[in-house]
Amino acid sequence: MASFTRPSTRPDDIHTLLTGVERYNPQKASVLEDYLARQCANPDPSTNHDLMANLALLKMYQFNPDLVDLDVIRRILAKALISQSQSDFNLCLYLLSDEICSDASISKLLILRDYLEGAQFGKFWSEMYGGDDDDEDMSVVDGIAGFDNGLRKLIIGEITSTYQTVPAKAVETMVNLDEEAVLRLCKEQEWPVDNGIISLPLKGENEARATVIKESVKFEQLTKILSAANDI
Repeated sequence: MASFTRPSTRPDDIHTLLTGVERYNPQKASVLEDYLARQCANPDPSTNHDLMANLALLKMYQFNPDLVDLDVIRRILAKALISQSQSDFNLCLYLLSDEICSDASISKLLILRDYLEGAQFGKFWSEMYGGDDDDEDMSVVDGIAGFDNGLRKLIIGEITSTYQTVPAKAVETMVNLDEEAVLRLCKEQEWPVDNGIISLPLKGENEARATVIKESVKFEQLTKILSAANDI
């Protein structure tokens, strides 16, 4: 669920703007754009995303189409993509017009969102850094410090919630790292590796549990069943 708790890195002047009467003053758009640039320059995924500020900026764009900057929107969506809250991206998307969503870079981020939601991590990396883009030097996540590490943190969370054991080769594809880097990752996470198989700690999400199904049949229902059986 999206969180609107004030990030520790939000400056007082930005907080005053977001909680005051000038929240949607178009003359303050440049202030929020500069703040977004600072978020993008911060590589720490735990402190570099201020959803409330970025939604306010998108709302300004919605009310004032002449202010729209597609590169700013691209960076807002890219940051929301690796947020710990899975709803952040969609909350941003709700404020965008069909015309904006048809832009090539925005459309690509929508494809990436779908791959991420579907846990198709290999396709995610291939789409983000591969493909047939005309400008091979341009990535939809350009200017987002720590994007890859933030994404890997999300994927690691999915891996530990899903698997008890998983081939190291599969993890290489999921996190887009080579064999040596994955072995370092396993050491950091304290994941044992034996013959190319990674063992993951048991937790509520990945632990197999027996399911007991109980059915409650009332006496009145039972008599109806028996009566119907006698009529056959």
